[in-house]
Amino acid sequence: MNEELDRIAQEIRACQRCPLRAGATQPVPGFGPDQVRYVLIGEAPGKQEDEAGIPFVGAAGRRLDKLMDLAQMDMNTVYLTNVCRCRPPDNRVPKKKEINACKPFLFRELRILKPEYIITLGRTPLGLFSTSGVNQMHGTMIDVEIPE
Repeated sequence: MNEELDRIAQEIRACQRCPLRAGATQPVPGFGPDQVRYVLIGEAPGKQEDEAGIPFVGAAGRRLDKLMDLAQMDMNTVYLTNVCRCRPPDNRVPKKKEINACKPFLFRELRILKPEYIITLGRTPLGLFSTSGVNQMHGTMIDVEIPE
């Protein structure tokens, strides 16, 4: 893995920027190779991700595996990450201040990875790149600039 991505993962593991850390078993950094065409962004870790410290290993990961199989894409060729890196209580939607605390990590990952495609998996990650809702944006490609 890339040294800069390793550094970000260490910072995420040590992060205390928001109250989510207190209730999490462990933060969940991004995961995958550092040379990718696709970055998949979820909302936040679930219970199994919180326990494993790896994104998309629980129920959402099993659904993602099936979708990747249907698309004939190899999971080893994508980078998996989340907007928030600690599990929100009761799997609630992350609050704005929690999102704001974590998004610098995400944007740094994206600037390092320089993916050809960013795939947002849900409303929360989409909201970082578009003000339109999921229903309007479903299946739509847009060009985005990664904020500094």
